[in-house]
Amino acid sequence: MAKNAPPRRLDDAALSDFLAGHTFGALATVKRDGRPHLSTVVYTWDPETREIRISTTEDRLKVKQLRNNPTASLYVSSADHWSFAVVEGKAELSEVTRTPGDAAGLAYLAAQRQKPDDEAEFLETIAAERRLYITLKTDKLYGTALDIA
Repeated sequence: MAKNAPPRRLDDAALSDFLAGHTFGALATVKRDGRPHLSTVVYTWDPETREIRISTTEDRLKVKQLRNNPTASLYVSSADHWSFAVVEGKAELSEVTRTPGDAAGLAYLAAQRQKPDDEAEFLETIAAERRLYITLKTDKLYGTALDIA
């Protein structure tokens, strides 16, 4: 068996680039019995604020768990699984949008990277779905890359 280099620790800049270059991750929340609960999520990374933002709906288990315990982690893997990043921190939940055009819905709309073609329809949809954002504020960021020859 060939000997490969050990995993290479990623510095903050490399970790930030890695997170910005991906959109899927596994969000770990804490169940009442203390065991982790994992959910596959789509996320965005803000390198300036060092925050992860995740869109979800009010009825999801992760929302209930984060209301009980805001401790969370996001694990993001490269496509080949040789590199990864982990964001650990406390999650904050936005208000739930309940009525088209309410303050929560307008804040949700403002946070969109791409503005919808029909804002009124978008606001109706997110209110019907009872959407909110999870914002994971980074306390700790780490990861490694394994360079396979």
